[in-house]
Amino acid sequence: MIKTFRYDDDVDEFSANTYVIGEKNQGCIVIDLGSTTDRVIKYIKENHASSVLGVLLTHGHFDHIRGLNKFLKKFPCTVFIDRNEVEMLNNTRLNGSVTFDEEITVNYNNLYLLDDEDEINFGNGYLFKVIETPGHTRGSVCFELDKEKAIFTGDTLFKNSVGRTDLPTGSIKSMNQSLERIKHLPIDLTIYPGHGDYSNLKKELETNVYLK
Repeated sequence: MIKTFRYDDDVDEFSANTYVIGEKNQGCIVIDLGSTTDRVIKYIKENHASSVLGVLLTHGHFDHIRGLNKFLKKFPCTVFIDRNEVEMLNNTRLNGSVTFDEEITVNYNNLYLLDDEDEINFGNGYLFKVIETPGHTRGSVCFELDKEKAIFTGDTLFKNSVGRTDLPTGSIKSMNQSLERIKHLPIDLTIYPGHGDYSNLKKELETNVYLK
C-alpha cells in the first residue's frame, strides 16, 4: 500500500511529495520528507502502530529533507541516501536552503550509504532496488519496488517532464544518461515523482518529449 502526501496540499510553502509504504498495522517505509511531516506522523501513528522501518531519500535538496529532523525525533530509524549525496544533508548551499533564507541541515548518525543496484529488504516483499540516476544532483537515485510495480523517481522524472540540471552538482549529460537507463525499465511501472501527479512508464515513453 502506498500513501501519498502531495506537496500542493500545503498552501503556505513549496514542498516535495512524501510517500509512506507498508501494510496497515505493520511497519512502514517513508520516502522523502518535505513540509507534510505533521500529517505523515499522524498517519503513521494511526495506521502503522508508530513503526517506521526506514526513510529513503531520493536526493538531498531542502524541499525533500525539510521535515526530516522533526520526523526522526518521533521515529528514530535508519536514513538511506546515496553516498554521492550525503554532503547535501549538512551543506545549505548544496541543498538549496540558503537560497530561500533557510538553514536546513541534518546531522544524523544513523545513515546507510547506498550504491548503485543495492537492494534494501524490509521484509514482507518490500524490497527496494537502488538505481543511481545522477543529473538533477550528483547523487540522485530512483527506488524500484517490484511488489507494487512502482518506481519512486524523485526529481529525475516527472509526469511529462524531468528535473532541472542547473543547480549545484547537476549535469545535463548525466541526466540524459539516467533517462536512457530509465527507458529500459519495465514499462508497467507506476511512476511516483518528487513533485506533481503520478504517471506510468509506458505513458511517459509515449508522451514525454525528454524520453524520446
